[in-house]
Amino acid sequence: MAENYDSMDELDASLPDKHDVAKELGIPLDKGYNGDLTTKEVGKIGGKIGGEKVRKMIQTAENQMAKEDTRDIYAIVSDLED
Repeated sequence: MAENYDSMDELDASLPDKHDVAKELGIPLDKGYNGDLTTKEVGKIGGKIGGEKVRKMIQTAENQMAKEDTRDIYAIVSDLED
């Protein structure tokens, strides 16, 4: 089941660390200066994290809409039963 996030801070905290992503991609990302990295390398790191963030935001929004639809359906059924 997908996770729901109550805030963007909570969602951000669930994202992978940029150093872990860089290591996974074979990009040498240091804790300090990284001016020797190319834009393409930096984009790969940020793109992977950003893509994951967008996926989680969409999933959270879909879950919220599904909850609202369910509440609407229960309200309609309840009105029909009265």
